Amino acid sequence: MEERLSISEITPLTTEWTCKVQTVDKFRPRDSRDQRVHFQTIIVQDVNGEQICVILYGDDIKRCDNLFELFETYLISTAKVRNPQPYSLHIGQFEWIVDRFTIVESIPKTKEKEAPLPPPSRLSAISFADVEQQPSGVEFDLLAVVANCGAMQYTADQTKRFQEAIVMDNTKKPLFFTIWEDLASNEGIELLRQVRQLQEYPVILAKRIVSRLATRYNSTILINPLYVQATELRNWVDENKEMLIEYTVKSSAESASSLNLVAVDDEILSVLSIATQTSSVSSVNYNMDNC
Repeated sequence: MEERLSISEITPLTTEWTCKVQTVDKFRPRDSRDQRVHFQTIIVQDVNGEQICVILYGDDIKRCDNLFELFETYLISTAKVRNPQPYSLHIGQFEWIVDRFTIVESIPKTKEKEAPLPPPSRLSAISFADVEQQPSGVEFDLLAVVANCGAMQYTADQTKRFQEAIVMDNTKKPLFFTIWEDLASNEGIELLRQVRQLQEYPVILAKRIVSRLATRYNSTILINPLYVQATELRNWVDENKEMLIEYTVKSSAESASSLNLVAVDDEILSVLSIATQTSSVSSVNYNMDNC
């Protein structure tokens, strides 16, 4: 019978094991830098908050296309356990290889006998105040609200595509954020749609970015992730929606792709509140005139 174990208890010598995990990050399939290996990386987390990389290769990528959805819970049994490869993320001591011999069972949110794992709370994102202190080239995570987003752009030699965004936190400090390549073509396009077309202001968790606030090869962007901290920031967005709409207008340049980093105006008032104040002032003046 397979034994339920935590991630840290599973080694290459462990046999007949099962681990209950939740997907917390997922990359698109890609090639290694030398173009020799086509693979997909997924990061899962157990109930103790321990994490490990799950690696898929070749036909197994397509076979698992409907598995490992973000923040969904799974039971993984007897995957191959090995030391991380040179092209892998070094999340833990080992990594798991999921192939056609591995059993991966999805745990629906409505299943009674096997409860899914709760939304994750372990988050290592730095604060906006600490961004400028990050050493050059060091990767870190950032939780932020997208306050504006520009259209796709290309480098001068037309070899790389990128997108600029303005992000802020609940201190209303705006920062430029550059999204490169595949992330710009996918998550970046969705962020542009939400901000410019829908006037929605998504919370993002930008993972493994660098000090100049830009994505790189190993970066991912999670839109409205189910972390407790992200939920708190979404509540802040709801309370400051009018300010964010006004900021989008003020920070938009004449070109659809260019943005202006401007200060947040704390005196932005809604039309209703302005009308109310005006009415109150008129009433006071009227009463004074009749004194």
